[in-house]
Amino acid sequence: MMPPDSAKVPHSVDAEAPLSRWTVVATFDTEDNCEKVLANLQKAEQDPIELDKTGKLARFQKHDEAMGKSRAVNAACVESDDFRLKGKK
Repeated sequence: MMPPDSAKVPHSVDAEAPLSRWTVVATFDTEDNCEKVLANLQKAEQDPIELDKTGKLARFQKHDEAMGKSRAVNAACVESDDFRLKGKK
């Protein structure tokens, strides 16, 4: 999952936002698979939206290298039944 873009800090994300506001970028069959992809993503500082094969996240694409790094560093694996996903948006 990827946190929303920060409204206050340019070229950054709001990693403190509730999970209910985060965006699902990709799904995995196991936590281990997610963690491996996440580790590679963060090591390469690759923007997580590049994992989106549906094109739904194209609206986030800003070709902003600093934003991509912020997304990579703050992306996280979250189980689909995590109670925090049901919070108010």
